[in-house]
Amino acid sequence: MSKVLIVLLIILSVFSCSRQEAKHDPGGRPLDKRKPMSWGQQQNIYIFADDNVWKYGETYLRNSLERYYFTTENETYFEIRRISIDQLEQFYRFNNLIFYCDLASEAPVSSYVKRIMGEQVAADVSVDAARLYPQHNLWANDQYVLFILGDTEENLLKLNILQANRIFELFRQKLYDRISNKIFSSPVYPAGEFRNWPWTLQLPRNYQLYRNLENENFVSYLARAKEKPDRYISVYYEPMLSDSIDREWLKETRADLAWKFYDEDYFLDKDIKFEKINLGEREAWKLSGRWQNRKHVMGGTFQSYAFYDKINRIAYLIDNSVYFPEGFKLAALIELEIISQTLAIK
Repeated sequence: MSKVLIVLLIILSVFSCSRQEAKHDPGGRPLDKRKPMSWGQQQNIYIFADDNVWKYGETYLRNSLERYYFTTENETYFEIRRISIDQLEQFYRFNNLIFYCDLASEAPVSSYVKRIMGEQVAADVSVDAARLYPQHNLWANDQYVLFILGDTEENLLKLNILQANRIFELFRQKLYDRISNKIFSSPVYPAGEFRNWPWTLQLPRNYQLYRNLENENFVSYLARAKEKPDRYISVYYEPMLSDSIDREWLKETRADLAWKFYDEDYFLDKDIKFEKINLGEREAWKLSGRWQNRKHVMGGTFQSYAFYDKINRIAYLIDNSVYFPEGFKLAALIELEIISQTLAIK
């Protein structure tokens, strides 16, 4: 009987925690119990726009939001689809929406937006000529709606061009928030999992130990699930008296690690690129591209991050690798990037 009670208490505890976690959206904003959860694919964006502005604005919106990221092929961050305002009732609770409006127009989308946004918004837009109005959880929880408004068609188009990067980053950040929320809604390993290493990581328990080579300063974990990408995250470090991390160090070190510990994985120069980025709050080099393996006749995509710990004089390389010949890999790479950002030096 006591064992049954313990099991029941555990179940109630887990259920209570999940209920508490569900009180906020991925950005930490309170959820409204009266609203349903949004639905749809997290990388699809539905756009409401009248003919007069869509004719000139479509190309710029597509160039901004349908940006490519090379995995083993060019994958888009987002796919956009124009929807008739007559279908609003079917789509207004979807994940990602854009209302793209010329407030000087009396066309259906513009008329609808003026009616729901109110006179003050129209007055503000008339002062600034054009504005972006992001709205979270407007008609559904975990929803992101962006109103792109101009007082004339010309000013609306200018805003679309000048704010293209910001529009993309708004939706990109929402995508990262959603993926992060999904990752960390599951338990992570306790700090004791990494007691033999000079670092810790917020690593979900669905990642299982793949390689553990303390004598070579290398450890790797693998997450594998049916009909989902295989995701590898590995950490390597080595003493370094001064910061000598550059493109060549990253390239050569990653090549050596992949050949040695991934059973002869390799990459070609034509399939990779380098970037200087911020990994969380750290400045880092990033190497990304396509890996291959002749031995096993397979391939996939990877990204590696290298940074220097000045206090302990240690160079770090965090490697993310994905294998998924059946489908797209970008969401898996984002997941691995988010986990990599949590690496903390002891």
